[in-house]
Amino acid sequence: MILSLDASTQRGSVALVSDRRLVQEFSIDTPRGRGGALFSALEEILRDTPNLRRVVVGVGPGSYNGIRSAVAAAWGIATARGVPLVGISSLLGLDDASYCAVGDARRGQYFLARITDGNFVTEPMLLEKDQLEAALHETPHLPVFASAPIDFLQGVIIRTPSAARLGFLAANRAPNHPLPLYLKAAYITTPRSASDRS
Repeated sequence: MILSLDASTQRGSVALVSDRRLVQEFSIDTPRGRGGALFSALEEILRDTPNLRRVVVGVGPGSYNGIRSAVAAAWGIATARGVPLVGISSLLGLDDASYCAVGDARRGQYFLARITDGNFVTEPMLLEKDQLEAALHETPHLPVFASAPIDFLQGVIIRTPSAARLGFLAANRAPNHPLPLYLKAAYITTPRSASDRS
């Protein structure tokens, strides 16, 4: 049995897979990375799963809080059960074929990756709006997936990562030390001083 989880977008999922077979999958709301539903789903799915073989977690890119919650939960479960842990990009869990994955990276930037058969053809990269449009024009035959609408892109298919698909992909991958996949440095707002507030 492989436990797989992803909370990189507003719609997360938790799944159990075994021998290329889906045993169980929960889809959960994870707005802004809030983890209450994630932990409830994990508790439910682990209640009757004594023989866990490995844990797989989606590492993003995506929601800062959601990814951190999922990675921390995966580390905890893998350590407690004494099983291997595998981190894998959440973008690989959108489909089984060839596609482009895009997303809003905030502050006028977007990310783009190209995937075929569960592997990156082009690793996630940060682009400006015009660069993203130009890059997508290079592969007009590929479907374009995003977890939320992007105003200026037409024909984008809204899709969030499937924990089950990530579990199947990582079933035979070497264990690793998953860390959140951040495409840019965290944006930190410093508090205003008392004199600035008056």
